[in-house]
Amino acid sequence: MTEGYIKFNCNWMLKQFPFQEEVYEELEAARVKLRNLGLIGMYPDGIGFGNISVRSSGGKSFIITGSATGHFEKLGQIHYALVTGYDFEKNSIFCTGLTKASAESLTHAAIYESLPEVGAVVHVHCFWLWERLLNNCPTTSAEIEYGTPEMAYAVGELASGINGKIIVMGGHREGILAFGSNLIEATTEIINIYNRYKND
Repeated sequence: MTEGYIKFNCNWMLKQFPFQEEVYEELEAARVKLRNLGLIGMYPDGIGFGNISVRSSGGKSFIITGSATGHFEKLGQIHYALVTGYDFEKNSIFCTGLTKASAESLTHAAIYESLPEVGAVVHVHCFWLWERLLNNCPTTSAEIEYGTPEMAYAVGELASGINGKIIVMGGHREGILAFGSNLIEATTEIINIYNRYKND
C-alpha cells in the first residue's frame, strides 16, 4: 500500500449475530457456484480471494463472507460477518460475528451506499476475464489501489453513473465486481459474462 494511506481499520465485535437460515442458504448457493468456477478461492501462497455480500435490514448493514475464508469449500454461519457501519474517509468498518469481515467490505459498502436498490454484491478474481473487461466495462483508474478510501469512492461513483452491473477494478489486478437487486441477479451477471468470454 502506498505510503501515507490510512490503514484499513476493522472494529470487530466477537459475537454471533442473528442470521436467517434462508439468507445463509442463498449466500452459500451463490458462493459455491462462484467457487466452482475458480472465481472465489485461494492462491498457492495461501491468500484467499473473492467475497460476496447481501444487504441486511436496517440502515447501512450487510452480511459478507469473512476474512481469509476463500480456501473453504463450504462456509458455515460462523464464517460470515455483519457489517453494521463504515467510514470511507477513515477507511474503517464496524462488524459483528465470529470472524472478521472481509477487508474488501468498504468496496461493497460503496455500491450499497450509491445504489439503494442493490441487494447483493459479488467480488471475484479472474485474470483472463479481468484483462478482457479492462476498460471495456466501467473501470476504476489503474492509479487507485485496492484497500484505499479512493477505491471505495471510485467504485461508488462508477456504480451510480452506469447502466450495467459490472465494474472492473483497474488498480486491483484480477478484481471484478458485479451487483444486482438480489444474489441470484448479481451471481448470474458475473457467470454470464464469464461464460460469454470463455467461449469466444
